Amino acid sequence: MIRPALPLCVAAALTTALLARASLADDAGEAADYLARARSFADCMIRHGRDRYGPVHSPLFANALTREDPPRLTPYPLFAPTPVNKKTGKPFPQKETGLQVFGLFDFNKVLNYPKGLGSEGPHKVTLYGCDPYEDRELYEFLFDLSRLTGEPRYAAEAKKALEWWFRHTQGPAGLYPWGEHLGWDFENECPTYFAGPSKHLYAACYHEIKDTVPFLDILAGLPAEAPGKPTPLERYALGIWNAHFWDKDKAWYCRHGDYRGLDDRTGSLSGFPAHLGAYLRVWTAAWLASTDDDFRRRMETILHKVLDMAVGRSEKYGFYPFTFEADAGKGLKEKSASGQSMRLAGHAAELADRLAKPLPEAAAKLRRLAELHFKKPWSQIAASSQPDQPAPADSPPDLSKEKDPARHARAILLYVEAYRRHGRRQYLDAARSCARRAGAMFLDGASPLPRALPAGTALTTATGEFPDFYFRGAALMHALARLGEAMDHSSRK
Repeated sequence: MIRPALPLCVAAALTTALLARASLADDAGEAADYLARARSFADCMIRHGRDRYGPVHSPLFANALTREDPPRLTPYPLFAPTPVNKKTGKPFPQKETGLQVFGLFDFNKVLNYPKGLGSEGPHKVTLYGCDPYEDRELYEFLFDLSRLTGEPRYAAEAKKALEWWFRHTQGPAGLYPWGEHLGWDFENECPTYFAGPSKHLYAACYHEIKDTVPFLDILAGLPAEAPGKPTPLERYALGIWNAHFWDKDKAWYCRHGDYRGLDDRTGSLSGFPAHLGAYLRVWTAAWLASTDDDFRRRMETILHKVLDMAVGRSEKYGFYPFTFEADAGKGLKEKSASGQSMRLAGHAAELADRLAKPLPEAAAKLRRLAELHFKKPWSQIAASSQPDQPAPADSPPDLSKEKDPARHARAILLYVEAYRRHGRRQYLDAARSCARRAGAMFLDGASPLPRALPAGTALTTATGEFPDFYFRGAALMHALARLGEAMDHSSRK
């Protein structure tokens, strides 16, 4: 029996429905794959990426690992000898600082690692241990993975590592060995480049943080070691004041503070704006968390002194200058606020809201600092504190030559968030396109850890071949997990 043909409109509708169903099925399968890859990465880090080196084994996670089975810590970084002064043709002189010999190495040239691990020099990354400040994406990923999977163990492992870090790595000056320059050396159980073959890399043990300070909520939750003692967060807050602020009357500071509290950096004029933003964040968190009246009063005194300095400079120059050179009579080199100065103003605006009720006088100074930079009254700044993000282009950028997996992660998340805000399928497809390219460049079946550098990159160094390795790739795996969540949501519509 010959069945009558379906009307074209009905056939088209059925075809569209079938394709849509197939597309949803594809979305569900692809979403599951992304989440599975993210979980496999997390499980590998929890099992093989912890500190199992040196005399003390800890729950800390390594920043860098080989991609073999099982992964292991990458080699100890060996820096090039002291560079030659082009004017004299001789090596730069070594300096005895009283702390250690400085000038034995060229801190911008590590011999036994491939290039491409950071734009500001290899000395600013931790390669032989842990740095939760620079590797914060890993811990943020583990916390979020518990939300995505409903399994609390991922967040528990992240919290275990961070609590250990805050309890056991705090130095004599109250500072932590994190941020630019410092990390925790797993083998030598000390800040990086303070022991081992490259131990004379720095003149001092430099603590340097800027802008956001991660996991202050966890630090704030840790009690004092004994009754009457300061909490770890209170020690950290006072440590920043004591180690970074070398002229306490003027509230002048250096972006570098010695972890041990031995080098006071007297005379340094490199008080960068974004770094002050970080200090204000730590002090605000410490004041809000403290139950010690004496500490709170001292913290209030510090806050007012520093804010008076910041507001006074901004009123004098029209913005917060990058360094204290103008204040020291060396002239003002800037004509307008730097990016860091504007970020400081952003920190001030956010903290003003947090302190509006408990510390209204400090909040007023923070608002004034923001107004001077944004050139707006506070009412307008407050109203625009959460501006709408512009929609990205439908087509994703070409990142085929981008070697940093974090850049690929940001592109994926840009489109995932655009899809969440606007619900347009084009944004989800753009995120998938970015993810597939990133997967081809950084993922394979050899290891659940993403590559540090794209597939095909020559891993040759001045000392020979370097093993295929992972380096701070959690941002990419987190982006894939978030994309999987969005695709799963799309498939259920």
